[in-house]
Amino acid sequence: MFENAVPTIKLGGLLPLPIIDNAAYEFYRLAPPGVMSVMIPVGLSEFSAKDVERVFAPLDTFLDQLMDRGVNLVAQHGVPLPILIGVEAHDKMIAHMGKRTGVPASSTVLAVARGSRDLGIKNLVVVNKWTDAMNASLGEFFAREGVKVVGKTVEELTPAQFVKLSTQENMKLAYDLGKRAFEEHPDCDAIYIGGGSWLSEPVAKELEIQFGKPVVCNQSAMIRDQLKILNAWSPRHGHSRLLGLA
Repeated sequence: MFENAVPTIKLGGLLPLPIIDNAAYEFYRLAPPGVMSVMIPVGLSEFSAKDVERVFAPLDTFLDQLMDRGVNLVAQHGVPLPILIGVEAHDKMIAHMGKRTGVPASSTVLAVARGSRDLGIKNLVVVNKWTDAMNASLGEFFAREGVKVVGKTVEELTPAQFVKLSTQENMKLAYDLGKRAFEEHPDCDAIYIGGGSWLSEPVAKELEIQFGKPVVCNQSAMIRDQLKILNAWSPRHGHSRLLGLA
C-alpha cells in the first residue's frame, strides 16, 4: 500500500560532530527521492589522533546499530578523522567496516578524491579550517587518485569553535576562503571546500559560476560516490558540476 513512500536505499553514516544539522539538511536537498540517510554522531571534540581513537572505540557497536536499520552501505563521514590517522589506518578501518557489516563501505575522503579524479582535476587547491599537518595528510589521499594539491587557503578552527558558527556565518566563511583560493591560485584546475559542518553546496555552485572551474565539496561527493557504488547513480543537474557528472 505504501511502497511509493518507503525509502528504496538507506545510506548508513558515522558523522564526526556531536550534533547533526547542516549535513542532514543539505543531504535531503541534494539526494534523489527514495534515498534515506541513517546517521550516528560519534562526537569528535578535538583534532587529534587520540580523540579519533576515542570516538571509534565503539565502532562495531555503531556498525551493528546501522545494520539494525537495514542500511545498504556504511560510510565514515568527515575528512578530519582519516587525515588525522593516516592513509593506512583509514584503509584498514574501511575494510573492517565492510567485513563487519557485509555491505559496501566508503568514506568522505575517498568520495572527494574519486570525485576530483572523475572531474579530470590534476591541480587542486584545498579550502578548509585544518592544520598544515592535516592538509599534508589530505594530499596523500588525493595523490592516490592522480590529483595534486598545489595550494591551500585555510582559517584554522577547532571543532568547538566552528560548531558555534551560524549557518550564514559558515557559508560566508566557505565563500570568502573559496574566492580567495581561486584569486591566489589562478592556474589551479579546481578547489575543494572541506568541512561537512559547512552548508557548502550552494557556495560551490556560486563559485563555479564566478570562476568557471569545478568546486568539490563533501556532501555532493558523498551522495554521488555512494550511489555509484550501489549502481544507483543518475546525474543531478542544477547543482554543482560534480552532481551533474555521470
